[in-house]
Amino acid sequence: MLRFLPLKLGRLYRCLKLLFVIGLFVILLMNTHNLFASFQKNELTDRRFINLNKCPACFGTSWCRKFMNGQISFETWGRLRFLDVFNVKNVFFAQYGEPREGTRRIVLKRLGSNQELTDIDQKICKRATGRPRCDLIQAMYKTEFARLNGDVRLLTPDVVEGWSDLVHCPSQRLLDRIVRRYAETKDSGSFLLKNLKDTERMQLLMTLAFNPEPLVLQSFPSDEGWPFAKYLGACGRMVAVNYVGEELWSFFNAPWEKRVDLAKQLMDIAEQLTNNDFDFALYLLDVSFDNFAVGPRDGKVIVVDAENVVVADKRLIKQNRWMDGWMDGWMDGWMDGWMDGWMDGWMDGWIDR
Repeated sequence: MLRFLPLKLGRLYRCLKLLFVIGLFVILLMNTHNLFASFQKNELTDRRFINLNKCPACFGTSWCRKFMNGQISFETWGRLRFLDVFNVKNVFFAQYGEPREGTRRIVLKRLGSNQELTDIDQKICKRATGRPRCDLIQAMYKTEFARLNGDVRLLTPDVVEGWSDLVHCPSQRLLDRIVRRYAETKDSGSFLLKNLKDTERMQLLMTLAFNPEPLVLQSFPSDEGWPFAKYLGACGRMVAVNYVGEELWSFFNAPWEKRVDLAKQLMDIAEQLTNNDFDFALYLLDVSFDNFAVGPRDGKVIVVDAENVVVADKRLIKQNRWMDGWMDGWMDGWMDGWMDGWMDGWMDGWIDR
C-alpha cells in the first residue's frame, strides 16, 4: 500500500498543475480584450485608477504632473490587471522617464490592500455621515483630519498619539520633524502646521493614520544616511519610491561570504537605528526577508517596507529620567528635612514636659 502512495501523490500533483494551467488559460481567454487594452493604455494617467479623484483622502499630489504626462508606466506584467488578484500588497514595478536622464526602475505602492483601502473609505464615511458610503471628499471635512484647521499652530502628541506605530509614543520634536519634512507641499521646511493648506494637512494626517511609511521615508531620508528607500512622490493613492534591488530572500543560496556580509549589515542597521546622532531610536516591528532589499551595485542592504516602525525620542526619555530623578531627590530631601524637623520639635516638647 505504501509503495503506491508516492505514485498517487505524483499523479495528484500533475493533475493540479494541469488544472492550474488550464484555469490560467481560461482567464486569459476571458480577458483577451482587456489584455490588449492593458498593453495599449497607460493606466497610470487615469485619475480614477490612481484614486486622484478621492483627494484629499489620499497620500499626496507632488508627482501628479509626472503621472499625467505619461512619464511613469507599468512594466510588462504590471499591466495585466487580472494578475492583481495575486498582488495583495498592491506593490508594482514601473519605469520612470526624464527627458535628459533616461528611464529607470521605480516601485509604486498603494500602501494597503484593496480591502484596507475600502475599509478606510467606509470609516471616513461612517464618522462623517453614519453611513458606509458617501461623498468622500465632502466627508473628509467632517472628520478628525479636518479639525486641525489653520488656527492650530502645531501638531501635538495629545492629538495623534496611538494613530499608528510611528506615533505610538510621539514627542513634540518628532512631530515637528514630520511636519517640517513633509514632501507633499510646496512650502516644506516649516514645522508650523498652520503653514500647510487644508488639503495638504488632511493628506498628512490621513497618511499618518492609515500607513505612515511615506512619512518615515521623508523624516528619515536616505540622503542623510538612513537605511531606507528614497521617497520620490505621490499622486492620489499611489506612492513612488526608488527601486533598490532584489529582496533579501533571493540571497538564500548566495555564497557563504555574501551571506555573512548581509548578516553583518543587518546588525549594523539595527545599531544605526538605535544609536545615532539625531537621538531618535527607530524600532522595526515587521522584520522579514521581503522587507529588505540589496543594491545590485554596492550590495548595500536597505529597508524597503517602513510601515511598522516605532520611533522613540531618546532626548525626551533622558529628560524625563532626569526630571524623575530630580523630583525623587527633592521629595526625599524635603521629606527627610520635614521628618527631622517634626521629630526634633516633638522630642523637645516631650522632654520639656
